[in-house]
Amino acid sequence: MTIADLVAAPDRQQAPLKTLAHVEFQLRVLGLLCAAAAGGPTKLTTPGSLDVWSRYVALRCGSLGCAPCESAARDVADSINAEVATGTSIRSMRNQVFHGGPDPENVDLDALHRVVSSNADRIVAIHEHGHATQLEPFFIPIKGELAALNDYSEGSATYWPRRGPATDVTRPETLEMLQKLGPQGGDRLLESFALDIEKDLRGFAQRDATQILVAPPEPIVVRWDLRTSGGTLRRVDRFILNADHARVWQSDAGPKPYKAFLADICNWGLLKERLLEELEEQVEQEKEIREGLFPDLKQHIPHVSARVRAAGNGADITITQACEQIAAKVDVYSSYTNLITLTGEAGSGKTHSLLQFARESLSGGSELDPLAIYISSSGASANSLDTLLDARMAHTQILNKSSVLALCRAGLAILVIDGFDELLGFRTYDNPLSGLKPILDALRGKGTVILSARSSYSEARLHRNLELHATLDWPPYVTTLELLPWKPEQLQELTNQLPVGTGQMNVPPETRQLLTTPFFCLAFAAWARSDKSPEFLQFVVDTYLQRERRKLGGQGGAELFGAGVLADIFSEVAELIARNAVPEVSEEDLELAASQALDRELTKEEQRRLIALCGMSAEWAEGELSFKFTHLAIAEQFLARQVVRLPLDQAASLLFSVSVSALCAQLIVSAWRAEYGESPIELVAALQERVNAAQLHPQRHPGAISLGELWAKVHGTSDGFRAVRGIAVESLEIGGSGRVVLQEAHIQNLVVGPGVEVVLTSGSVDRLDLSKSSSDALVGDSYKQVLELLTQNELAVGQSRIKRVLGLSGGTADDASEIDNYFKSNLLLVRGPIIVSSRDYGPDAASRLNWVRSHGLDAWQDFVRRMQEEGKITLEKVNASGRLKVRLRPTEKFYEQ
Repeated sequence: MTIADLVAAPDRQQAPLKTLAHVEFQLRVLGLLCAAAAGGPTKLTTPGSLDVWSRYVALRCGSLGCAPCESAARDVADSINAEVATGTSIRSMRNQVFHGGPDPENVDLDALHRVVSSNADRIVAIHEHGHATQLEPFFIPIKGELAALNDYSEGSATYWPRRGPATDVTRPETLEMLQKLGPQGGDRLLESFALDIEKDLRGFAQRDATQILVAPPEPIVVRWDLRTSGGTLRRVDRFILNADHARVWQSDAGPKPYKAFLADICNWGLLKERLLEELEEQVEQEKEIREGLFPDLKQHIPHVSARVRAAGNGADITITQACEQIAAKVDVYSSYTNLITLTGEAGSGKTHSLLQFARESLSGGSELDPLAIYISSSGASANSLDTLLDARMAHTQILNKSSVLALCRAGLAILVIDGFDELLGFRTYDNPLSGLKPILDALRGKGTVILSARSSYSEARLHRNLELHATLDWPPYVTTLELLPWKPEQLQELTNQLPVGTGQMNVPPETRQLLTTPFFCLAFAAWARSDKSPEFLQFVVDTYLQRERRKLGGQGGAELFGAGVLADIFSEVAELIARNAVPEVSEEDLELAASQALDRELTKEEQRRLIALCGMSAEWAEGELSFKFTHLAIAEQFLARQVVRLPLDQAASLLFSVSVSALCAQLIVSAWRAEYGESPIELVAALQERVNAAQLHPQRHPGAISLGELWAKVHGTSDGFRAVRGIAVESLEIGGSGRVVLQEAHIQNLVVGPGVEVVLTSGSVDRLDLSKSSSDALVGDSYKQVLELLTQNELAVGQSRIKRVLGLSGGTADDASEIDNYFKSNLLLVRGPIIVSSRDYGPDAASRLNWVRSHGLDAWQDFVRRMQEEGKITLEKVNASGRLKVRLRPTEKFYEQ
């Protein structure tokens, strides 16, 4: 697209209102051409209205340096005074209409079209005369089309194409060019508000029917057509910023918060009713899955509240309290989208907890409290969040993807995506950001999103992708909420409400170690009601297989796949799922798994019956079937079974290639003991050999993760000397007695019990918890690998303070090296963007950066400046409203220290 395309006269059949708006766009293009012709710093004011652009062209057309072109430019500037209705000029008509007056009547369409046609001819002639040798940065190509500058700040610039919505641009080279030219700022807060209104209305307005007038100090006026089930409804709404810069809707009933406007146009009460109806269907689906697995308990499965812990925070709270805290913070200003990952083992109750949160948000609270919009992967045929959002919201007949995100930006909704690791499927799963980026881009650094995922799947990959994609325009701040393992008292609470006597609680330690998730606690309750034969794990597998074989029945179907063969097939499928790091397999892979289990080709009848397996949930996607386990805890159990049934070398190879969860590691240990009568010590040793031979220990290597989880279950609480090399684990608790050597270990949270000595070499520990032992537990200079040290008396951050707590240093708390160490350690512990004021590097109100002020703001400012000078930190402009902000980005040089 060229300048000629931008300013070309619209079709004669176009509505007069749109043609009036095009006159302003023509003046904008001409004004920008005059600014470009100046070839240096400009007094251009952005953004601007019809009158502002007309005055600018009249005053600055001298930069064209050509009398005929200057005259033509003045004619275009004066065109706003052309009469296009009896006694009414373009200027007066547009201002009247956009200040709430009636649509233009008795417009002389020929006169109006002559104005826009003449303007187009003059602007094209001026451009072709070559006064502006370079169009950038006033005009830039976006998606193959030329777009004109609308607004500019240090963090971003907004450009308008001829058709379609405005686009934010954060390319450093474009922003640097604009900064050198120095456009003057208009009322940016008001214009930013107007742009947000325009974006929000895309989900509610008839296409191409929204017109917005920004003419300070007058209110923003929006004329638009609201889509309803009965057709379209013409509306005129006005908005202002009050003295505190709060966004206000001037409703017929008086001033109200802007979010009240969005609630009004989406019929808030009806929307909550329909979302609740949809949610009850999801609750019923969860109930059916649970009852199908544990039919003897279907009469009453009670609710036992789960507990969670935020990463880096020692305190734990109920999931209900965590969700209440999340909801309470949706209105807190930030420069990033809050992305909360709720992680937990398969069967830990993530779905149940999130459904409870969503149900409570829809059925109670005050009028404008945020509601949770729950999106489940269960039964999803969409292969992207975009299509899934539209598909899920179609049932409401009110919302679509755009309107959901508008509610999120305004703090009216929290987007809850349950089973993120399942959602994206085997086609796009390798890069979680490929599915999340469109949502993050649309949220523009606002809103709250909750993702649930197993820590062994998406959460780790998501963090890795966020680290690798450090140039995201809208990087989120990621908070990890970990569903904690159930404690014995929670199991007791469950069994007290079920027909299971307390006398049946005497179970072997191997079984009790598994009773840390709701899934296995319910399985235990069902097992306890049976004759307790076979042993617990085999009972769970047999119960599941019996259910599947019943549904295979008829005409000898069950005889095609006996229980043992079916278990082998599911074990092969579990391995395929783990190797692909996705929760589903294709039809071809399912047949391959069955062939491997049978050690032969399948017959036609076996192929036909195989895809009817109810143990695998079949879904259509992109013209082919995909299959996944009906419950992820079952998938974990079959993966553990596969590890145990493989020869030792193959089992070690599998564990080196895939990262197993803490639950799967426990299942492997229990199944190994049941099969061989001892712990899998040889398996751990074989895996350690592979990790050693690789000579590569990245923090999230699958083999390092598997070794860490398995080593923790086999050697973590034993007695005597123990050593391991190259593990990566989120939480590791060391008990028993003796000395433990952890070499090249990457651990987020290491807890050391009494009677244990720990040696750390060439690794990193984010937090070392010695609150249950003493400072003597840390041997030699192991403290050098630790960022935070928790003792019974304090939390020490930084090498100097850690040394003092350990009694290794007598230095003062104010020496420069300790302060530097403190800031460096905290920077390494931050999970997410570090956004501060560009003026004084001070943090926003976010409590996670309160440590910045611990030694006074002057010390922090001095640290940041020195890190910049040494090339260890770079400052990047941030695309955000309010005070100008920058993002601190540690360089590779920073990590060398």
